[in-house]
Amino acid sequence: MDVRDILDSNARRWPDKVAIIHGDRPYTYRWLADQASRLAQGLTAQLAAGELLALWLPNGPELVCLYLACLRCGVVPMPLHHGMKWPEVSAVLEHSQARLLVVGARPVMPDGAGLRATRVERMYALDPVPCAGAQSWTELMRAAADAARARATTESPGFVLHTSGSEGRAKGVMLSYANLNHILDFRLAQTRLSPESVSVVASCLTQSVGLHQCLALLAAGGTMVLLEDYDVVPMVRVIHRYRPTHLIMVVNAFDRLLGHPDITARSLDSVIFAAVGADRVTPGVQNRYIALTGKALNVSYGMTESSWAIVNFDGRQDKCLALGKPGPGVTIRLVNRQGQDAAIGEVGEIWIKSPRTMLGYLRDEVLTRAAFVDGWLVSGDLAYRDSEGYYWFAGRNKQIIVLSTGDTVSPVEVEEALLAYPGVVRCVVLPAGQAEDGSEVPVALVERHDHTVSETALRAYLEQRLSAYKVPRRIVFVSALPVGATGKVWRVGAAAPWPGDGCA
Repeated sequence: MDVRDILDSNARRWPDKVAIIHGDRPYTYRWLADQASRLAQGLTAQLAAGELLALWLPNGPELVCLYLACLRCGVVPMPLHHGMKWPEVSAVLEHSQARLLVVGARPVMPDGAGLRATRVERMYALDPVPCAGAQSWTELMRAAADAARARATTESPGFVLHTSGSEGRAKGVMLSYANLNHILDFRLAQTRLSPESVSVVASCLTQSVGLHQCLALLAAGGTMVLLEDYDVVPMVRVIHRYRPTHLIMVVNAFDRLLGHPDITARSLDSVIFAAVGADRVTPGVQNRYIALTGKALNVSYGMTESSWAIVNFDGRQDKCLALGKPGPGVTIRLVNRQGQDAAIGEVGEIWIKSPRTMLGYLRDEVLTRAAFVDGWLVSGDLAYRDSEGYYWFAGRNKQIIVLSTGDTVSPVEVEEALLAYPGVVRCVVLPAGQAEDGSEVPVALVERHDHTVSETALRAYLEQRLSAYKVPRRIVFVSALPVGATGKVWRVGAAAPWPGDGCA
C-alpha cells in the first residue's frame, strides 16, 4: 500500500460508498477523489513538490481532502491543532517558513500585520472568510496546473506533525512516505479493518492518533464517522446510531465514554477492535471496559516520532495494564542509568528502532541528533520488562523524583494508585523542593468529581498501597488540570496552579 494511492482503487470500485460522515452528512469516495484531484492541481500551480502547506483547521471533510490532495501532488501537509492560539501558530509558521496557509472559520484571526510577520504569502479560508486578505479555499481548485509531477522517493517527507517538547516549543516531526506506508500496512494487518468497517473518529486529525486512524480506514475502504472533538454527548449519540466496529482513542476519552450512563454492553457489542492510544491504560478504564464487553481494551504505546512501537493486542486480562510487546519489525532496548541493557524487572529508558520512526525534526538538526543514539530513537519514557516479554510503563525519564535518601519515585506509579480511588478524575504528581535539604518530594494535584474525597482519605488509601516514601507530602485539590490536545495531562501547565491557585 502506497499512501499516495490511498483513494484510487476505492474510488473506482465503490464510487458511491460513504467514506466520511460528518455532521450526519455523508461524503462518498467519488466526492473525496474529485475534491482531492482538483485541489492537487491548484496546489501544484502554487507550491513545488516538497514544500509545506500549513493547515490550521478543525476536523472535517475539507481537512481530509487537503491531506489527500497533498499526497497526490507531493506538497507536504503541516497540520496545526485548531485549538492553538495565533502566537503559537505564528511561531510555527516562522520556524517552518511555510508560504501558504489554510485556516478554518475562526472568530479570532491575525490582522494583516500579524500575518506579515510570518513567511506566509497567501491565506485561504473555509467559508465564511474569517479575516481580510483571505481567499476562499475553493479558489485553490481554480488554478489548475498544466502537468503532473514525477513522484518523490518514498524516503521524502510526506507529513509534518507537531508535538510538544520539553524545551517549551513545538517540534515538527517529519514522517516519510515510507513511514506512512509501514503505518498503514501494520494497521491494516493488525486491526481487522475492512470495507465493512465503521469507525468513530473523535481524535484530532492534526495529530498521529487521529491521522493514522483516518488514513488506514480510507485505505481499507471503510466508513469514518468524524467528530470534531471528544465531546462525550455527540460521541454517545453516533455510537448508538452508526454502530462502529472500531474505536481508537486516548485514555481520557474512553474514561468519559465508559462513564456515561447511556453506554451499556449493548452500546459496544458491534465493536471488534478498540484500543487506547497512550502510554498506559488506567485500571478504572480497563476494568469498566471488561465489565461491559468481557474483553480487554487493546493498548498501543508510541510517539508522534514512532507510531505504535509496543502493542498489547493479546487480550490477556492478566496483562491488560501492560504496554505489551514490540510490534512487527520493531526492536526495543531498555537502557538503564549505566547505559547498559536493563535486566528483567529493572526499569530502563525505552529506545526504539522501527520502520515507522521519523526522519527527524523539521529545520532542527541539533534536536534531531539529540533524539537518536547510534540509530536508536531515545523516547524519554521508562519501562520494565517482565519474564514473559511484556513491557510495563514506569514513567518518564525527566519526571523521576529523587529523594534525599537516594530513593526514586515514579510519578506514574503514584498516579495509577490515585486514579484507582473512586471520585478521582485526573491527577498529576510533581516534584517540589520542600524538604529541608532542598531535595525533591512528591506533591499530587488532584481533580475530583466527588467533593467528599478528602486528603486524609486519599493519604490513608495510598499508605495501604505504596511504600511510605512514595506517598505525596501534599495532596492539593484543583478545579481542573490542564489537558493537552492528545488528552494527556500537561505536566508543565499543571505546575502553574500549585499550591493553591484554582483549588476546588
